[in-house]
Amino acid sequence: MKKINQLQNNVMIGKTRRWYHCSISHKDTFHWNSLIAKNATQNPQTALTFFTRMQAHAVPSNNFTFPALLKACAALRRLLPTLQVHAYLTRLGLAADRFSAAALVDAYGKCGHAYYAAQVFDEMPEGSVDVVSWTALISAYSSNGCVDEAFQAFGRMRWMRGWDGSECCGVDVVSLGALVSACAVGCGSNCLRRGSAVHGLVVKYGFGVSTHLGNSMVHMYSACKDVGGAWRVFNGIPIEQRDVVSWNSLISGFTLNGEAERALRTFEDMVSEGTSAVEPNRVTVIALLKSCAELGCVETSSWVHEYISSRHSSLLVAKDVVVLTALLDMHARCGNLALAREIFDGVEGKNVVCWSAMIAGYEQGSCPEEALRLFRQMLMEGNMVGVEVKPNAVTLVSVIAACSRLGASRSASMIHKYAVATGLDQDARIASALIDMCAKCGDIEHGRQVFSEMDESTRTVVSWSSMIGAEGIHGEGKRALELFSEMRTGGYEPNEITYISVLSACSHAGLVEQGKSCFNSMEKDYGMSPTGKHYACLVDLLGRAGHLDEAHNVILNMPIKADLALWGSLLAACHLHGNCKLGEIVEKKILSLDSNSVGHHVLLANMYEDAGRWDDVVRMRVELRRSGLRKIPGQSFIEIGNEVYSFMAEDRSHPESEMIYKELDGLDERVRKAAKYVTETGLNVEDGDIAGLILRCKYHSERLAIAFGLIMIDRHSTCSCSLRTATPIRITKNLRVCRDCHAYTKLVSKVIDRELIVRDAHRFHHFRDGFCSCGDYW
Repeated sequence: MKKINQLQNNVMIGKTRRWYHCSISHKDTFHWNSLIAKNATQNPQTALTFFTRMQAHAVPSNNFTFPALLKACAALRRLLPTLQVHAYLTRLGLAADRFSAAALVDAYGKCGHAYYAAQVFDEMPEGSVDVVSWTALISAYSSNGCVDEAFQAFGRMRWMRGWDGSECCGVDVVSLGALVSACAVGCGSNCLRRGSAVHGLVVKYGFGVSTHLGNSMVHMYSACKDVGGAWRVFNGIPIEQRDVVSWNSLISGFTLNGEAERALRTFEDMVSEGTSAVEPNRVTVIALLKSCAELGCVETSSWVHEYISSRHSSLLVAKDVVVLTALLDMHARCGNLALAREIFDGVEGKNVVCWSAMIAGYEQGSCPEEALRLFRQMLMEGNMVGVEVKPNAVTLVSVIAACSRLGASRSASMIHKYAVATGLDQDARIASALIDMCAKCGDIEHGRQVFSEMDESTRTVVSWSSMIGAEGIHGEGKRALELFSEMRTGGYEPNEITYISVLSACSHAGLVEQGKSCFNSMEKDYGMSPTGKHYACLVDLLGRAGHLDEAHNVILNMPIKADLALWGSLLAACHLHGNCKLGEIVEKKILSLDSNSVGHHVLLANMYEDAGRWDDVVRMRVELRRSGLRKIPGQSFIEIGNEVYSFMAEDRSHPESEMIYKELDGLDERVRKAAKYVTETGLNVEDGDIAGLILRCKYHSERLAIAFGLIMIDRHSTCSCSLRTATPIRITKNLRVCRDCHAYTKLVSKVIDRELIVRDAHRFHHFRDGFCSCGDYW
């Protein structure tokens, strides 16, 4: 059938062209108007061309010419031709014509200029304003996010008189649909109230729920985060009247509001409703892929991919960039990065969304090195092929997050410069992410500079929270509290993230009373109920400071159920202060919640080892082996040039391993001789056992990274010794630094006269001249 329709259209187009060329000298205004009207929607550029030729042949225009011509301008969504037609109308004295004026209002709205639309409307003679003009104005406001203005115009419309003197209440399906769309654009609780009120008007005036209006309301309720309302409207549309847009709106609404499972079930209903089943289209496929991506289930992603390959293979064969981008994003977020990259490499004409999706996939999939590598490739390929693909704010957020994970200072500096050069640093999200990146790359001063240079209008509660958190992980608790006070004085209301940042800062700095005061201010000053994360911060604060009983009481008396993170914070404090009695109580709680928690098993074994309870150590390790659980291996990263190198404990995979181990042996000997090095284990053991413990920790990942950093600095530095000494070595570790390595690194910083910046799983350690910025409190 589609083939037949296409052939018929081709025949008609051919006839039109032959007629045009054969009788061009005989065409009058009516014929030109017909040509323009026929092409206005489907071929708007052709319609404009016909108008130009009409003028060239000196055929006069009339008031029927311009509504069709303006419809073409609206379809093109280009301001310049709309302005030109407006000027022509004014010159001919037809600007007051109610049909032309209404079309002009509509065209300006669709070109993204609601102000011009309102100006034209206000200049219309009072008698020429009718429901069409009002609806055009409401739609112009609606499509440009001017929700208040749209409702004000609707209110005015209901009390104005029309061109024929009748009451111009003008409440029809079209105007109500425009208001519904305005609420969907605005979102928020106020828009939900307004949208519900419009829904009430639909019922009041007895319009019923038509398919088009029903679809708009499903979308509106979903955008306003009321999936219950969306579902009720959808159910109100008769089954036989539900079209593909109805189903797509509901599936997308569920996905948008974090209900991916309901979205997938709705899709199953869509294709299995017997005679009323609706054939999914391209939009459905994209919504389905997004739902599956949110779900993060590998099995479901495989089923969805297979379904698309069998039922909608044309989308894949046609190399549809949008569909393929959604497909690779789904696989990446479901953990199948290899397949996602295979799809990405096969996409022709990659756009910025496609690049951003793959970069985000690597960053979120714990492959930050690949994310940075792909970002560099994106910049290079865009210049090589001549297709300008510029990273946008979304791209940069993922790239900055990748740098933050790695602590890659050189890459961070390059990305910051790129953000400044492109003006993206003025985006509030980017600026906040840059602060976090600088801090996590060990350059807190640079983070402070970024924050201080932000315009007051750009700063948000996220920016303040990022800066407070940055000070916290660097042990600057007092600065964090000063910022928190400054933020509140400046009229910014802290949110849940802000309080997590400030409580963590107090914990790292040992500011117990100040931390407790901040915790109490949540409910007292802002009516904010603390979540499990806030209680975990409070327990950590008290536990680190040695207030173990108080921390335990907080968990027992808090109004929400304690989770694994809370008990884990208390267990870490028991290990830190050697309180095995309380630790055993916590152990039972942890094992009842999750008997397969590897980290907590290891922490318990370490606590018993510190206390010399070797039978319990053996018991915990046997349990680990029996259950098949494995400790997360320690891994350290160091950035040299444009490359990030990683090391595991006793790692010999590096091509220069022999030289690294030799350098470490020499460094260890220098430390022993110069500082009479002994480990800070607190254990009363034989000298031979100390030697064994040193040997066991000697090849920890951070020590190998330090040795490699020294080799590379010596190799590439040909300048003066003073400059070489000024270069700090930056290490990032995925786990907490052990006490032995912490003591060792302090002494290394003194022996080599160089700053060592180590970021572990909890905070930053700045080692200088034999001391650490944490004050041995971490």
